[in-house]
Amino acid sequence: MDVRSSVNSYIRSEFDTALAGTQLSDDTQLIESGIIDSLGIMKLLQYLEDSFSIRIADDELRPENFETPGIIVSLVERKLSSR
Repeated sequence: MDVRSSVNSYIRSEFDTALAGTQLSDDTQLIESGIIDSLGIMKLLQYLEDSFSIRIADDELRPENFETPGIIVSLVERKLSSR
C-alpha cells in the first residue's frame, strides 16, 4: 500500500465519526473542520512513525504539517526520501 492510501485509510478508520460523511481528499481541512484535534494529531503521529519507520522531529510538530491529508503525505514522503 502506498503512503497516500495508507494515510487516507488510517484517517478514515480512526476519525470516521468526525468525518461524518465528508468526502476525504488531499485538500480536506482536518484541523480547521474539527476532524482531528490535538489528541488526534498525537495518535496520527504515532501511526506515521510506527507504520513508516520514520521520526518526526519536535520542530515538525506544527499544525500546518497536519492540516490536510495531502500535506501529511508530503511530510511522510520527505521523511522517507531523506533516509
